[in-house]
Amino acid sequence: MTKAGAWMLAIGAVVMLVWLVVAKDAEQPRCGFERMSPGDYCSSRKSGPRSYEESKSSSAAAASGTRLVGGTLIGGGVLLLAGGLVRRSLDAPMRRLGEWRRIRGAARTPQARLVRKIRGTHVPVVPQGYSARQVDALINRIIAGLEGRGPMVRAGASSNGIKIFPSFSITSPGLDTSAVDKFFVELDDAMDRL
Repeated sequence: MTKAGAWMLAIGAVVMLVWLVVAKDAEQPRCGFERMSPGDYCSSRKSGPRSYEESKSSSAAAASGTRLVGGTLIGGGVLLLAGGLVRRSLDAPMRRLGEWRRIRGAARTPQARLVRKIRGTHVPVVPQGYSARQVDALINRIIAGLEGRGPMVRAGASSNGIKIFPSFSITSPGLDTSAVDKFFVELDDAMDRL
């Protein structure tokens, strides 16, 4: 847009220079290369004989049209240049807005909702229970699969209709075993519904 604006501005400037010449002719019309004075007649092959007043009004009309065209071109060029500069200054915010919309749209998917639910789950710590490090590692792998950053991992693998859950080391202190088991059963059911 800025290139087209610059061209329009340049062409408009040239037309305005032509207008200066034509405007001078509107004040003192010419016949060929000589200036006319009141009462003179000019004869040409194209237009026939014309009086000083006719030449003056014809030149005034041409000057008016030339000024209108030149002014329009300059105005359009300025608008295009300003629009190009404004657009260039808005490119980065518009890119960020597009990225935000893409991320926000992805956050509405069932997988994204499930990831939010997983991250929002808290399991109580008990004197003796599952290793928090091992449980977190499995949950991180499941989240990575749901977000498309890794292979899809399931907590409960099916084997002929029997759900097999991973075994975790028992540590002291650890995560409540019944709460973790219940969480993985619910997670596996939710993943079945995806």
